Amino acid sequence: MDEFENKHKKVIIDFLTKNKLLIVTDIIKGRGQFAADWMLVTKYDTRKDETSWVLADINKAMSIFGGGEVKISPRGSISIGRITLQRKGGDGGRETGNMLQFKIKPGDLFKY
Repeated sequence: MDEFENKHKKVIIDFLTKNKLLIVTDIIKGRGQFAADWMLVTKYDTRKDETSWVLADINKAMSIFGGGEVKISPRGSISIGRITLQRKGGDGGRETGNMLQFKIKPGDLFKY
């Protein structure tokens, strides 16, 4: 985002803010017959040789990951709540390097 002029940054942030619910729904839940109802996250503790898990209703997961404002992060990415939006990059000059990727930290579900 640091390559855009301020007026373009504002347009992008306003668009994402206006469409936030739809964006979060598409990222976390999906649409149609394959839309998720639940999110399951597991983690393995190597010290204890034990696996723990959390099963969250998809609406709770959407609230956790999508809750918060849309803003530009200090590193130039966009944060939509706890979701990070950034240019994919790292594809050796291929067109896919210009795509966007959305990242979450699934382990955040263990905090709630």
